[in-house]
Amino acid sequence: MLQNFMKMISDKSLMLNKKVQYLSIKSIRGKICTYLLDQYKITKNVNMTLSLKRNELADFLNVSRPSMSREICQMRDEGIIDFHLSAFRIKDMEALKRYCE
Repeated sequence: MLQNFMKMISDKSLMLNKKVQYLSIKSIRGKICTYLLDQYKITKNVNMTLSLKRNELADFLNVSRPSMSREICQMRDEGIIDFHLSAFRIKDMEALKRYCE
């Protein structure tokens, strides 16, 4: 039971640490790119389904939902990503990494 409790606490701590990292990024595009790159590192696949809905993702990244959606659409138009609902595909990994810096 204690081991399970420690795992839950450490998972929560890691998630909160990531959230602080996202909050320190100034641009909306930078936050989105960093989040997508983190998801890519977890799944090891350019095709991914996000576990968060758009509203939840906007809250997690601390941005407004319309601004986030507008930025995601601009990234799609630039050929960086493609998406449908919560399914995303990274089309240009180098451009995505550039915006994370």
